[in-house]
Amino acid sequence: MVDTYATADSMHVLQVDDTPLLDEPVDFPDSRNQDSLTLTTTDRADRALERLEGTAIDGIVVADDLPDRSGCAFADAVRERDSTVPVLLLTESDSVASDVLSNGVTDVFSRDTAAGRSDLLANRIRLLAEHHQSAELASRTRQQLTELAEQSNELLWVFSGDWSEIQFVNSAYETIYGRSVESLQANPAEFMTAIHPTDQDSVMQAMQRVSAGDSADIEFRITRPEGEQRWVRATAQPIIEDGTVARIVGASRDITERKRRESERAAELDSLDAPVDAVPDLFYALDESGDLVRWNDALAAATGYGDADLASMALPALFAPSDRERVRRGIETALATGESSFEAELLTADGTAVPYEFTGGRISAADGSTLGVAGIGRQTAPRGSRQQALERQNERLDEFASVVSHDLRNPLDVARGQLELAQLEHDSEHLDAVERAHDRIGQLIEDLLTLARNGEAALDSEPVPLQTVVEQCWQTVETGDATLELRTSAVVRADPSRLRQLFENLLRNSVEHGQTPPTQRQNDAAGQLGTASVSQSEGATAGLTITIGELDGGFYVADDGVGIPVDEREDVFEGGYSLASGPGFGLRIVSEIVGTHGWSITVTESDAGGARFEVTGVEFETA
Repeated sequence: MVDTYATADSMHVLQVDDTPLLDEPVDFPDSRNQDSLTLTTTDRADRALERLEGTAIDGIVVADDLPDRSGCAFADAVRERDSTVPVLLLTESDSVASDVLSNGVTDVFSRDTAAGRSDLLANRIRLLAEHHQSAELASRTRQQLTELAEQSNELLWVFSGDWSEIQFVNSAYETIYGRSVESLQANPAEFMTAIHPTDQDSVMQAMQRVSAGDSADIEFRITRPEGEQRWVRATAQPIIEDGTVARIVGASRDITERKRRESERAAELDSLDAPVDAVPDLFYALDESGDLVRWNDALAAATGYGDADLASMALPALFAPSDRERVRRGIETALATGESSFEAELLTADGTAVPYEFTGGRISAADGSTLGVAGIGRQTAPRGSRQQALERQNERLDEFASVVSHDLRNPLDVARGQLELAQLEHDSEHLDAVERAHDRIGQLIEDLLTLARNGEAALDSEPVPLQTVVEQCWQTVETGDATLELRTSAVVRADPSRLRQLFENLLRNSVEHGQTPPTQRQNDAAGQLGTASVSQSEGATAGLTITIGELDGGFYVADDGVGIPVDEREDVFEGGYSLASGPGFGLRIVSEIVGTHGWSITVTESDAGGARFEVTGVEFETA
């Protein structure tokens, strides 16, 4: 018996044959590294079985007729020791080849063919060994992930896309819900019976949104079997394959203690008896979670929102998107150190961004615990020039662009190359799915690079006819059967390249989302858990009309599609937001381009009930 030893990066193949056909170094038809396959060769079955006891083997090539037993009998003996290692049988008999695949043999290969082309034999066993290694890795990874999930205090779960099947759940379900994992597996709808009746409708609507392709983050009450009521926060994310929600992954955690503290803090904040409405500057008070709980009349007057509006709004909605991270850090600093100050642009109800300087201090209860943050805001002069702001932004974007262009593209190119080789050797719909996934990743990388590069260079503004740039975009964007109505001949001062990016993304957004049906409310009194997912491409662009026209100080892009829900319009310019299955960066790119020009953009409802994007602050070129 001839022994060689595999390296960490090689595959170890056991050759059992009294007239072996493979010799090292091994040649492959695709010119792979010749040292990537290591051979151990023996002429007897009993010695080969002994070798299996102490060596990790990735694949076996066995002759049909061995001195001490047949190749099929040897394969059966292998299966008693290892049910997964691939066994390739070399045979001269067609009858043997047609029978063995139902037994312990993984694949067969003609000995006559192998005698003349040992490289083809080597390539076949290499593919089998690679598949075996991948399966072993996947099995180990799944086991490790399961063990990791069991160490988590959070309830981790995976449902089918229509919520009818629970595919994974960890034991935290028993801790939070007080019910067994086995009972949930037997009845995936069981968790709904624990939800407080007042909260069931909102939970059902959230589930329907996720089944339609949106993510969800919701808080609700549950009642455990012994009658104890608890608060739970659940987040859910759809996994979309071929335009359909295939699975829903999520996490839930017990937030009962947090809710109790919030209630106590809110009561103490409401007891503050300061004459805040007499303060001429903006006054605000936030709870420990950073939510707005108290304000004066000056804040309502400055923003243009009524008290009812402010009470229902999330704090980030009051600030320009580019300043929201600065605001978050300022609040965290005040909570951690006792005081903070920062500059940010307050966003009024009509979309105007007004620069303010905010100062804040930590509020403490009588027992020394933190209640939240209170402070004032005072209007300031506009911050430095836009070019200076862009230069600061570019310093943060340089490293990001490098990571995207190199560290992500290189492994993607390698994966695409390996996929091409696999497609030459196999015709499989699974490989086609991998190719589509690679294309999606590539598009996401391009969108991220576009976001980064929008701020890298100063604007090169010049007169640009809107009609010309829109007609150019219409020729390059996939618009299907959509119709364009152009109601402007204005000339604006803009960077031509970036203006074209803006219109391309707005046109593409209308085409891709204009026909996406909104989530339908489920009125099933029997408590069904999900709705069928609607194909994002079904009927796309059929009868859709996109209109581009002028307005006072700018232009608009409108369509007669399904529109954007009012409660989601503040989120559409955030990265990753999408009503369809795309990466969701198109409108974020539009927002960046608008900001770079010093313009403003808002989204509203068109006259036809669809979406209407209005860009203002634009400088028109006069004759």
